[in-house]
Amino acid sequence: MELSFDIQGQLFPNLITMLVQWASTGVLLFFVVKFLWNPAKSFLEKRAEYAQTQLSAADALRAEAEKMNDEAKAFIKEAGNTARELVEEAKRESTQLKETLLKEAKEEAEAKLDAARREIEYEKNAMRQGVAKEIVEVAMAATEKLLAEKTTSEDDRLAIEQFVKDVNA
Repeated sequence: MELSFDIQGQLFPNLITMLVQWASTGVLLFFVVKFLWNPAKSFLEKRAEYAQTQLSAADALRAEAEKMNDEAKAFIKEAGNTARELVEEAKRESTQLKETLLKEAKEEAEAKLDAARREIEYEKNAMRQGVAKEIVEVAMAATEKLLAEKTTSEDDRLAIEQFVKDVNA
Protein backbone atom coordinates (compact mmCIF):
# COMPACT_ATOMS: atom_id res chain seq x y z
CA MET A 1 0.00 0.00 0.00
CA GLU A 2 1.38 2.99 -1.05
CA LEU A 3 0.21 6.41 -0.28
CA SER A 4 0.97 9.19 -2.44
CA PHE A 5 0.65 12.73 -1.21
CA ASP A 6 1.43 15.82 -3.11
CA ILE A 7 3.04 17.78 -0.29
CA GLN A 8 4.14 20.62 -2.45
CA GLY A 9 0.62 21.04 -3.85
CA GLN A 10 -0.80 20.95 -0.41
CA LEU A 11 1.64 23.52 0.96
CA PHE A 12 1.31 26.10 -1.76
CA PRO A 13 -2.17 27.10 -2.84
CA ASN A 14 -3.24 27.27 -6.39
CA LEU A 15 -2.78 30.75 -7.83
CA ILE A 16 -6.09 30.80 -9.69
CA THR A 17 -8.00 29.70 -6.60
CA MET A 18 -6.28 32.37 -4.60
CA LEU A 19 -7.09 35.09 -7.16
CA VAL A 20 -10.74 33.98 -7.30
CA GLN A 21 -10.99 34.05 -3.52
CA TRP A 22 -9.45 37.53 -3.39
CA ALA A 23 -11.74 38.76 -6.14
CA SER A 24 -14.80 37.32 -4.37
CA THR A 25 -13.65 38.84 -1.06
CA GLY A 26 -13.17 42.21 -2.85
CA VAL A 27 -16.65 42.00 -4.43
CA LEU A 28 -18.10 41.04 -1.04
CA LEU A 29 -16.22 43.90 0.61
CA PHE A 30 -17.45 46.29 -2.09
CA PHE A 31 -21.10 45.28 -1.50
CA VAL A 32 -20.69 45.44 2.27
CA VAL A 33 -19.21 48.96 2.07
CA LYS A 34 -21.73 50.12 -0.52
CA PHE A 35 -24.90 48.67 0.98
CA LEU A 36 -24.12 48.13 4.67
CA TRP A 37 -21.20 50.21 5.87
CA ASN A 38 -22.19 53.61 4.46
CA PRO A 39 -25.89 53.34 5.48
CA ALA A 40 -24.89 52.10 8.93
CA LYS A 41 -22.32 54.88 9.23
CA SER A 42 -24.92 57.43 8.08
CA PHE A 43 -27.47 56.01 10.58
CA LEU A 44 -24.93 56.15 13.40
CA GLU A 45 -23.99 59.74 12.51
CA LYS A 46 -27.65 60.76 12.50
CA ARG A 47 -28.14 58.95 15.79
CA ALA A 48 -25.10 60.74 17.26
CA GLU A 49 -26.44 64.12 16.05
CA TYR A 50 -29.84 63.34 17.56
CA ALA A 51 -28.24 62.30 20.85
CA GLN A 52 -26.12 65.46 20.83
CA THR A 53 -29.18 67.68 20.24
CA GLN A 54 -30.99 65.84 23.05
CA LEU A 55 -28.01 66.39 25.35
CA SER A 56 -27.83 70.06 24.38
CA ALA A 57 -31.56 70.46 24.99
CA ALA A 58 -31.24 68.64 28.32
CA ASP A 59 -28.37 70.92 29.33
CA ALA A 60 -30.41 73.99 28.37
CA LEU A 61 -33.39 72.68 30.34
CA ARG A 62 -31.17 71.85 33.31
CA ALA A 63 -29.70 75.37 33.24
CA GLU A 64 -33.19 76.85 33.01
CA ALA A 65 -34.39 74.60 35.84
CA GLU A 66 -31.46 75.68 38.02
CA LYS A 67 -32.23 79.30 37.25
CA MET A 68 -35.90 78.79 38.10
CA ASN A 69 -34.91 76.89 41.24
CA ASP A 70 -32.70 79.79 42.33
CA GLU A 71 -35.52 82.24 41.61
CA ALA A 72 -37.95 80.06 43.56
CA LYS A 73 -35.54 79.86 46.50
CA ALA A 74 -35.17 83.65 46.45
CA PHE A 75 -38.95 84.05 46.24
CA ILE A 76 -39.48 81.63 49.13
CA LYS A 77 -36.86 83.43 51.20
CA GLU A 78 -38.49 86.77 50.45
CA ALA A 79 -41.94 85.33 51.24
CA GLY A 80 -40.58 83.96 54.53
CA ASN A 81 -39.16 87.36 55.43
CA THR A 82 -42.44 89.03 54.51
CA ALA A 83 -44.38 86.48 56.54
CA ARG A 84 -42.10 87.03 59.56
CA GLU A 85 -42.57 90.78 59.24
CA LEU A 86 -46.33 90.35 59.02
CA VAL A 87 -46.34 88.09 62.07
CA GLU A 88 -44.23 90.54 64.03
CA GLU A 89 -46.49 93.43 62.97
CA ALA A 90 -49.56 91.41 63.95
CA LYS A 91 -47.99 90.63 67.33
CA ARG A 92 -47.21 94.30 67.91
CA GLU A 93 -50.71 95.34 66.89
CA SER A 94 -52.34 92.65 69.02
CA THR A 95 -50.23 93.64 72.02
CA GLN A 96 -51.13 97.27 71.49
CA LEU A 97 -54.81 96.39 71.04
CA LYS A 98 -54.71 94.22 74.15
CA GLU A 99 -53.19 97.03 76.18
CA THR A 100 -55.74 99.50 74.83
CA LEU A 101 -58.65 97.16 75.55
CA LEU A 102 -57.35 96.42 79.05
CA LYS A 103 -56.92 100.11 79.73
CA GLU A 104 -60.43 100.90 78.44
CA ALA A 105 -61.91 97.99 80.40
CA LYS A 106 -60.12 99.13 83.55
CA GLU A 107 -61.35 102.69 83.05
CA GLU A 108 -64.89 101.47 82.39
CA ALA A 109 -64.78 99.20 85.45
CA GLU A 110 -63.50 102.09 87.58
CA ALA A 111 -66.26 104.33 86.25
CA LYS A 112 -68.92 101.69 86.98
CA LEU A 113 -67.42 101.05 90.39
CA ASP A 114 -67.42 104.78 91.17
CA ALA A 115 -71.02 105.06 89.95
CA ALA A 116 -72.00 102.05 92.09
CA ARG A 117 -70.23 103.56 95.13
CA ARG A 118 -72.00 106.88 94.60
CA GLU A 119 -75.34 105.09 94.23
CA ILE A 120 -74.68 103.03 97.37
CA GLU A 121 -73.71 106.15 99.26
CA TYR A 122 -76.82 107.90 97.99
CA GLU A 123 -78.99 104.92 99.01
CA LYS A 124 -77.29 104.82 102.43
CA ASN A 125 -77.97 108.51 102.97
CA ALA A 126 -81.53 108.10 101.77
CA MET A 127 -81.98 105.14 104.12
CA ARG A 128 -80.46 107.03 107.01
CA GLN A 129 -82.75 109.93 106.33
CA GLY A 130 -85.70 107.56 105.98
CA VAL A 131 -84.78 105.70 109.17
CA ALA A 132 -84.20 108.98 111.00
CA LYS A 133 -87.52 110.24 109.74
CA GLU A 134 -89.25 107.03 110.85
CA ILE A 135 -87.57 107.19 114.24
CA VAL A 136 -88.76 110.74 114.63
CA GLU A 137 -92.25 109.75 113.55
CA VAL A 138 -92.23 106.75 115.89
CA ALA A 139 -90.97 108.87 118.72
CA MET A 140 -93.60 111.52 117.95
CA ALA A 141 -96.34 108.93 117.80
CA ALA A 142 -95.12 107.37 121.05
CA THR A 143 -94.94 110.77 122.67
CA GLU A 144 -98.42 111.69 121.47
CA LYS A 145 -99.79 108.43 122.79
CA LEU A 146 -97.99 108.88 126.09
CA LEU A 147 -99.17 112.41 126.47
CA ALA A 148 -102.71 111.41 125.63
CA GLU A 149 -102.72 108.67 128.23
CA LYS A 150 -100.47 110.33 130.82
CA THR A 151 -101.04 108.63 134.01
CA THR A 152 -98.14 106.86 135.75
CA SER A 153 -94.71 105.62 134.85
CA GLU A 154 -96.05 102.06 134.84
CA ASP A 155 -98.73 103.13 132.40
CA ASP A 156 -96.02 104.83 130.28
CA ARG A 157 -93.99 101.68 130.15
CA LEU A 158 -96.99 99.57 129.20
CA ALA A 159 -98.02 102.09 126.57
CA ILE A 160 -94.54 102.04 124.99
CA GLU A 161 -94.52 98.25 124.94
CA GLN A 162 -97.96 98.24 123.35
CA PHE A 163 -96.83 100.82 120.80
CA VAL A 164 -93.73 98.72 119.89
CA LYS A 165 -95.97 95.69 119.44
CA ASP A 166 -98.26 97.71 117.17
CA VAL A 167 -95.29 98.95 115.10
CA ASN A 168 -93.85 95.43 114.76
CA ALA A 169 -97.21 94.08 113.73
